[in-house]
Amino acid sequence: MTYKKIDIIIPFQIADSWLLECVDKCGRLAAASFETRIWLLPDDMPTLEWRKRLDLLVQPPQLIIEPTGPGNPAYKRNIVLQKSDAERFALIDADAYPRMDWLGKGLPLLQKNVTVVTGPNLTPPHDHFSRRISGRVMESPIGFGPAYIRHVPKQRQYVNEMPTCNMIIRRQRGIVFREDLNTSEDMMYCLEIRAKGQKVLYDPDVVVFHHRRKILRPFMKQFYNYGLDKGRLRKSKSDVSYIWQAAPAFFSLYAAGLLVLLPWIHDHFLYRALCAPVFLYLLAVVVESIRLSQSYKEIFVAPFAFLAGHIGYGIGFIRGFFLRDPLNTTEDLTCLK
Repeated sequence: MTYKKIDIIIPFQIADSWLLECVDKCGRLAAASFETRIWLLPDDMPTLEWRKRLDLLVQPPQLIIEPTGPGNPAYKRNIVLQKSDAERFALIDADAYPRMDWLGKGLPLLQKNVTVVTGPNLTPPHDHFSRRISGRVMESPIGFGPAYIRHVPKQRQYVNEMPTCNMIIRRQRGIVFREDLNTSEDMMYCLEIRAKGQKVLYDPDVVVFHHRRKILRPFMKQFYNYGLDKGRLRKSKSDVSYIWQAAPAFFSLYAAGLLVLLPWIHDHFLYRALCAPVFLYLLAVVVESIRLSQSYKEIFVAPFAFLAGHIGYGIGFIRGFFLRDPLNTTEDLTCLK
């Protein structure tokens, strides 16, 4: 039997325990009529100790280690798109791992005009409390806007874009990932796919589990990074930057202005009117925290995570929007664990 190739692409900087978990799970995947290969894309070749640990999980030639030098995920993924002879690719982050039926569910959906298949990236149930709290924000339409379907299973549907931590694609000649973007490169990729008349299909059974950032500083920094590139795209008038993505920026400006003005406001009606949006926001966050939390401890901590995420994103968006060179300025966007 002649097997088609499916290449799993995993970009990262240095090897760690999450990478081992990802490689272990990917090495166990099975896809009918497909030969599976795993491309690891570190900055530098892992040490002999780490290579031995990786070889215990997956043996060459199924495992390919390709040091790329420093570069963002888009740069690393493009290297595989250029060097590989495969026509289908499965994209996942090194801090995520697939459900065992990931390829089995996703590959059959790459048909006709469906070029990208994707699904939710869920919070691992065994993750530390501080990471699960971050997940609660991302699972909420208040916390993550309409994009919250990235983190919870919803009905099968065509979508505009989804993240590359869970993406199965069919090669499209001439379309690669934008290397000038540290985040949002997946959105631009999907935009180009749709511009060619192809579709992005979301299916709730195409599942990976994605470790979240700890609250508060690493989580806030992650959201800042998201906002930074969204602000850059908004300034460039890109079609992928929607009005709702700027909402946290407006809220951050409003909150900052309110803190400055309140000491000077003596009219009680005006004072209450200006404070009303804050109270409504806090009420919505508390209600959402109660709805999503799985313990009393989560209920008390989750509102702070909502606030940290929104403020971090808002500050990043504002800064990205006002960068002088919005699509060529790069920053160190490494998120802390």
